Amino acid sequence: MIIGGYWLYFFETRVGGESISAARTAVINVIVMVEVAYLFSCRSLNHSVFYVGLFTNRLALLGAAGMIGAQMLFTYAPFMNRLFHTAPLDGGAWLRILGVALLSFGVVELEKWLRFGRHRDTIAPVE
Repeated sequence: MIIGGYWLYFFETRVGGESISAARTAVINVIVMVEVAYLFSCRSLNHSVFYVGLFTNRLALLGAAGMIGAQMLFTYAPFMNRLFHTAPLDGGAWLRILGVALLSFGVVELEKWLRFGRHRDTIAPVE
């Protein structure tokens, strides 16, 4: 998450030519999206989210939807932009944000597979 946030900040300001406010907004959104991905990945500490089921916990889905809704308000509402010195993001920034979140999700799932995947029969699921 930290590496992705730093990369995104520098990409937005140096390559994308975006303002510091837009880059800061992108970083805040990448932190939130990584945490949403982590929420689903960590429903089980030793089984893949696909084993547990991605859509089996309605409260997690509701919480994630609420957090994403709050982030949209934070990102696009003019009064929030003034209050927090943020800026609206374009589609390219969102693709990069989601890419970092998916990469983070993949790293967590890979770590679980490396630690527990070979010994699946000896570990009881922790839900």
